[in-house]
Amino acid sequence: MRAWFLTTARAIAADGALRAYAVILSALHALTGVAWFTYKHIATLATDEDSVCWPLFPDCDRVRSHLTASGVRDAVVLYCALGVLAAILFARRRCGPALALFLAASVLGTLLYALDYRLRLNQTYMFGWVVLAFLFAPDKRQVTALLVALFYFWAGTLKLNREWVSGAALYARPLFVPESLLPLACVYVLLLELVVVWGLFAPSARVRWCVYAQLLLFHAVSWPVVGYFYPLLMLGLTAIYPLTWLRERGGVARVGWMSRAPAVVAALFSGAQLVPYLFPGDSAITGEGRTFALHMFDARVECRGGAILRAPSSARSRALLINDRLEPRLRCDPIVLFAEAKRLCRLLAARPEPPAVDVAIDAKRSSDDAMQPLLHIGDFCVQPLAYSPWHHNVWIGAPDGVAAGPRTRTEKTPATTNSAMNGE
Repeated sequence: MRAWFLTTARAIAADGALRAYAVILSALHALTGVAWFTYKHIATLATDEDSVCWPLFPDCDRVRSHLTASGVRDAVVLYCALGVLAAILFARRRCGPALALFLAASVLGTLLYALDYRLRLNQTYMFGWVVLAFLFAPDKRQVTALLVALFYFWAGTLKLNREWVSGAALYARPLFVPESLLPLACVYVLLLELVVVWGLFAPSARVRWCVYAQLLLFHAVSWPVVGYFYPLLMLGLTAIYPLTWLRERGGVARVGWMSRAPAVVAALFSGAQLVPYLFPGDSAITGEGRTFALHMFDARVECRGGAILRAPSSARSRALLINDRLEPRLRCDPIVLFAEAKRLCRLLAARPEPPAVDVAIDAKRSSDDAMQPLLHIGDFCVQPLAYSPWHHNVWIGAPDGVAAGPRTRTEKTPATTNSAMNGE
């Protein structure tokens, strides 16, 4: 560990472009913390009894129960401060202490991110990959340059569908793009991400700077659609290109396509993007496999339905499971809906005779004509169900879902409150 730390600190100190990039990455830690406050309201999201655990950390409630909103708020402020201090120290060429603070910020940010699945953002996914490459990969500039280009390429592959090309996948109109030109602009983005982006490695400096300018323009125009976090983050991540070009005085940001480090990182990242294709159905709707891959604007998913409560007296009522206050990519996510249904079961278990709960939710891409089954599970509360990120969950997308089994007495637990669930 000591040898790795000293080697990494020396490599950053000896490379002016890498040191400048370290300043930017450190500042992006602070930007991420600010985004968690403004976009996710992390202080309450990570401490309320209304929780959605990550599939890889299903017992997050055990940790959350010991946290307070003020404690989480202070932790995020500390996270931002570590990023700012690391940036200052990198700028002052004190790379040893700066790297220690950067590493501490990375660990703290990961722990905070793990507190709730609804903190998920595509921005943090990409930032995490770059941080790992910056900390552990040899040939850091070459690896990062290739990795950032792959972000665009694999994002483009997700957009090869009618919904993106038509503009239906967007939640708002991009800046300065008239409605009539929206499909053309979406096709332009496809070409930019799949083809033009590789001009970043062209021998001609003019070509490289032209491509880089197009990327900056693309992110500036997308501001009304995605908010401030994504454009600013990508401004920081793509800075590896001009920093390298200026250091090499017009030289190419050379990527050793056959060298070991870039090839290994490219294979790992690209392999992660292929994981959703190992699962049946439309992963944009089912979400299966997407925990490991990019989570881009490839589809605008709509869902409807909820839970039907069947009391022993044969009386029926309904409960909402879809939280319209969440962003569209999360409100219809089966992981979120599954957690909402589980919480409903805990609430109902406090009753002397808890009713049976039938979950029926359908979903579709906004450009599809008809809904398709997403969650159809009879007598949900007595079903021995769990979400697995490693294999297909048979209860997702099945037309008949999981059939209702015989009623059994459920374990009673103290009732909790849920601001995202309303009965009717």
